[in-house]
Amino acid sequence: MKILRLMLLHVKYLYGIRVEVRGAHHFPPSQPYVIVSNHQSSLDLLGMMEVLPGRCVPIAKRELLWAGSAGLACWLAGVIFIDRKRTGDAISVMSEVAQTLLPQDVRVWVFPEGTRNHNGSMLPFKRGAFHLAVQAQVPIVPIVMSSYQDFYCKKERRFTSVDSSILWNNSPRPLPGQRIQWTHLFVGRTHAVAGS
Repeated sequence: MKILRLMLLHVKYLYGIRVEVRGAHHFPPSQPYVIVSNHQSSLDLLGMMEVLPGRCVPIAKRELLWAGSAGLACWLAGVIFIDRKRTGDAISVMSEVAQTLLPQDVRVWVFPEGTRNHNGSMLPFKRGAFHLAVQAQVPIVPIVMSSYQDFYCKKERRFTSVDSSILWNNSPRPLPGQRIQWTHLFVGRTHAVAGS
């Protein structure tokens, strides 16, 4: 992941994107946690690389694995792929990840909306990331990328690079000691925090 990060950190200059990070001090310094973040487009990677903590592994849809050189780069970087169409397989992968978080001191990055959302608002969160955090007894760290609508629209094929910025906000939500049955509450609270 380090090599991919080094390569992508410089791409923002090609596109004239300025990334402003707010609340980076909220990251737990040296413990495993699950990052949940909204997902708008491939531009998310540029902001993601700005704050990507050490020993962090993103979880992505399995279809990305077949996306040519991007899929190969993700595979080489150690991205964990899940098959969204096979719920049993996805749950199994998430359980394996939960068992390795603490012993291997790993952080995991999940896009809980489950797909890209281009309209500037957030889609409802799926529960997988929250089950993962509760099962591993680690905190959730929400990260919010501000809307790209003022400078990017895929449908209109519009990209304006002058003074474009992506803003981030995060604050940890401790989950240790919580139970799987309460996951729906964590999903709602985190969605509310991220949407504010």
